Parts: sequence; C-alpha cells; structure tokens
Amino acid sequence: MTTVITTARTTTNEFKPSIELQSKKPTTKSITSALPGAVSDSSEARYWSNKFGLGDASGSIPQFAHPRKLLLKAGSAAMVHKVLFGPAAFTSFNPLAVVSGPRVRLYGTTQQSTFHRQLTRHSRRVANDIVADRQVQTGGHLALTAAYRHDGRLMAVGLENGQVRIADATSRATLCTFESTTTAKLPMRVLQWFRDGQHLLSAGDDGVVRVWQLSQGALGARNALLELTGHGDAIRCAELWQMPAKESQGSWPNRALAFTGSYDHTIRIWSMDDIVSAKQQEDSKEIPQEDRCLSVLSHGAPVEAILLMPSTDPNVPVWLLSVGGTAVKVWNPLTGLCVSTTLAQHRKTITSLIAAPRENSETGETYVRIVTAGLDGLFRVHTWDSQTGQIAHLHGIKLPMSITCLAMNEAADRLAIGTIEGTVLVRQKGPSLTQHKRQREPKAGTYSFFTRGMNADVVEGDYVVEATSKKRKLRNFDIALKEFRYGDALDEALKTRIPQVVVAVLEELGKRRGLTIALSNRDEESLEPLLSFTVRYVARPRFSALLVGVANKLIDIYSNVSGQSEVIDELFDKLTTQVSGECRAQKMLLRVMGQLDAIMSTAERDESR
Repeated sequence: MTTVITTARTTTNEFKPSIELQSKKPTTKSITSALPGAVSDSSEARYWSNKFGLGDASGSIPQFAHPRKLLLKAGSAAMVHKVLFGPAAFTSFNPLAVVSGPRVRLYGTTQQSTFHRQLTRHSRRVANDIVADRQVQTGGHLALTAAYRHDGRLMAVGLENGQVRIADATSRATLCTFESTTTAKLPMRVLQWFRDGQHLLSAGDDGVVRVWQLSQGALGARNALLELTGHGDAIRCAELWQMPAKESQGSWPNRALAFTGSYDHTIRIWSMDDIVSAKQQEDSKEIPQEDRCLSVLSHGAPVEAILLMPSTDPNVPVWLLSVGGTAVKVWNPLTGLCVSTTLAQHRKTITSLIAAPRENSETGETYVRIVTAGLDGLFRVHTWDSQTGQIAHLHGIKLPMSITCLAMNEAADRLAIGTIEGTVLVRQKGPSLTQHKRQREPKAGTYSFFTRGMNADVVEGDYVVEATSKKRKLRNFDIALKEFRYGDALDEALKTRIPQVVVAVLEELGKRRGLTIALSNRDEESLEPLLSFTVRYVARPRFSALLVGVANKLIDIYSNVSGQSEVIDELFDKLTTQVSGECRAQKMLLRVMGQLDAIMSTAERDESR
C-alpha cells in the first residue's frame, strides 16, 4: 500500500527579504536581555535613565529633569584606580578625588569650582573641558589608592613603591610618610581610616595588613603599630567596622573588626579591639601581634571588592558582601556562613561594588540597591534585603568601556564611574519634576518676589509701568569722551564746578591713557581753571591721590613757560604754598603720634608693674 502525502498550496510567501534577516544594531536593552537570566525591571530602568542618564527608557514619563553629565579626561595614559567622594565637612557638597597616574586629582573642592558649577548649572547638561582644582603629587610614583579622613582635612595616598603618604587635602602638602622596613617594596592597594582619625590601616601586594599611628609618622618612625600576616597573595580590598558607642554589644564578642579580601580566594576577619585604646606608641609592645585572625572565609575566586551593609537582624551586627570572578556572596561574619550566592550576570571580572540608596517617588520609601560593575562594561543593579541578606538581579546597563571603579556621594545624587581608559564619567541627578517649585507665593517686596520670572501670575495690587522710548541724554563731557576729544571733555567737566564730576573725568582719562593729551596744548585762559581746581582740592584727602599726579604732570608740561603769565605764575605759587602747608601739617601730626605712642607705652609699663 502506497501512502501519498499531498501539500496544500498557499499564496502566503514564506520567505523573508534579506533586509529582515540582517542583524539589527545592538542596543543597551538587547545586550542586557541577551544574557541568560538577565531580566530588567522597567521601573528600575526608568529610574537610572531619568536620574543619571544611564541606559534607555524611551517612552517613559521622566520624573527628573535632564541629568548633568561630565567627562573628566585623563591627565595621563594610566587607568583610573579609584574614585571617591570626600566628606562634606566644609561645604554642602562632596569633593571628588580621582586616583590615576602619578597624582590624585581633586574636583569640586570649593563652591566656585568649575566642577561644581557645571553640575549645578541649568543651561548646559554636558561638559568635557573640566580641569582639576588641585592635584596631590606623589613624587613621580604611581598612585593606586586614596582615602579621606572622616573630617576631610587629611588624605592618605598609597603608592606603587609601598609608601603611604599623608597629605593635607587643602594645601596638598605631604605631612608624613609611612613605609615598611621590608626589602621588597610592593604596591599599596588598600587604605582605611579608623574612626578616631589617628590610626590608618593599609594593605597591598605583599599580603600584610599594617596599622599605622599618625603621631608616629609625624615623629619620623617607620615601624608599623601592627603587622598581620596570613594571606598568601595580594590584598585588593579591606573594610573597617567599629560598633557605635551607643549600641550594646549583645552576642557579638568584638567592637572593632577589619575585613580583608585577597587574591588567594579568601577573606580574613581580624580583631582590632585594642588598637584605638592603645597608648602613644612607646607602648607598642603591649599590643599583641598574634591570634588576631578570627575567621577565614573562602570565596572561591580572587576577591576584588568587599562591602559592609547594616543589618536589621538583631542576631547579625553587620552583613559582609564580597565579589570575585562573576559572583557576589553575602556572609554572616558572626558564624562565617555564606547566606547568599548570586551570579551577577557579568561576562568578565567584577571590579566594583557599592551601595546606592534609592527613593521611591510614589511612596516616599527609601530602598538600597547593590551595584556591581566589571571589565565587561556592564553596570548591574541588585535588590537588597537587610533582614535576610538576600540579593537578586534587577536591572543591567551596558557602557561602552571597561569599568574599574565606582563611587556615589552621601546624598546619592552624584555618581562617578572610573574606566580603564583613564576617563571618569560623572552624573548629577536633575531636579525632580513632580515636586512643587514653590509651595507658597513669596512676600511682596522680597528678593524672591522680584525674581519670580515673566511667567508669574498677576496678583492683586500689581500695576503696569509703561516703558518710554525717551533715551537718556548724555552730558557734554560724555559726548566729548565718546568722540575722543579729551581736552574738550576736561573743559566741559570744569564748567560744571562739581569736584566729583571733574575727578571722575580725570580718572576716565587716565584709564584711556589720554590724561597727558587733555592737559597739554593749553593757553592761559584754558589752563587757569584747571590750575585753580588743582590748588583748591589738592589737599582734600578724597581727591589728593589723583590730583597730586595731575599737579606733577602740569609742572612737567608747563615748567618751561614760567614767567610768561602773571596769573599762571601766581597759581603755581599758591600750589607750592598749599603743598608745603600740607607737608608741615603731616609732619606735626607724625610728631604728635610719636609722643602719644611714648605716653601710651609708659602708661602700659606702669600698669604692668
């Protein structure tokens, strides 16, 4: 039996044109969605796009004005090792420090700086020509890390030769230098300040954790207060945790801890309880150097960054987050257990880990997002639960360059992104479009009332002032000045017989370098009013500074014609008498001042006895 299979004929064209088969240009959304499990939340995408200009949220209603964007170009070919915002100690904003090459560049150190003005101006949203306000030099050595002290006055800089330099953040002067006594001078990668501001933790490629005391560096000491060994490879990150003084210790046995992450795939927890309470380090032997490692946590990959997050669980004082490879892990430091492991949807190594508070514009609640970035240029946003320590991927953004570091200021409205090319992207949140600009109308007669703008509503009591087309009439000396007739301008000013007007015209002639022209080529009739004015007002303190110079020029110009006019000679004699009398008066006043000083000093000496 033969089975015949027939197909129905259709008029539909099953073939697609070649233009439809061509791959479209990849977008941020397509690249993000192409990764397995990379689901992007639309609300989160709108937030990062509207607030910081990251990603694409086309078709959404913006909740913020256009964000301000800055591109800080590299001063050298070196990559950006670290970006950090300093504390807002002296001003209402945080300065930005960029660690790249043989220097640390500081931006926004004053309110008048170009960096701050470009981020707050409304007329221009993008700027690329920003120059650093200050630069902390390192003597030609490559700078790898930096850390602001909590008051913002001092900055610690770690160098490739193993030195730690303490510099004044304002004057940029190096106050002291710490250096290990070992033969191998390996790069210094991590710096952390203790809360007291007198102790500093450092670590680097030698795998040794050191604690320095600031007073020792000022005295020229080179030995560290504490040296902790245990890591088998370079240390790339560290965090300090100190329990607030008001909180009870509970079941947690330590009040101060240091967390260090290394390329040996481990995170070590060190006890720092007795560091702050130590005496001035003549008693350094009293601080034990051994048995400080409380726990060793295995991440399973070289640890690039760690982060401490507050906990709302009373049994967990703090959560520890670590990134290495393409994974993010959350640890309970009290038990040493890993409570969460998340693959962060990165294709290459994660290099940065920060916490970014986010406020919900609808409910007013504040959430915390965990942000990771890596060498693949991906910017990943994760949810965070402070009760359970769980994180989950929420949104992803693709940037066109490899990311080496991230930083966000305390107000969570400025974001800095360091790249491997040496440039820094800075984003400033625009003002909210949903909040009211003014809740009530300004009071009449105030500065805010007169600066409301042309679109302000008309209120009762307003009246219209008709603009007249009548131009302001210029005085005769103003017209002469416009026509560069300097001599005529001075003559017209003298006709007014107002000393303030004459002196103002003389000052204007001096600015235009036309004073000599105005004083020259005068006959007896035109020179007499000028000399009379000079004789009358040369001794007035208000006009003497200018008229003394005018008198000198008149003597230089007309000294060769003396004796030809009785009127002019008489005026020059009066000028001599006036100046001589003023000199005698000043000499007498100086004598009186000297006598008064002698009397006052004698009286003070008698009182002291």
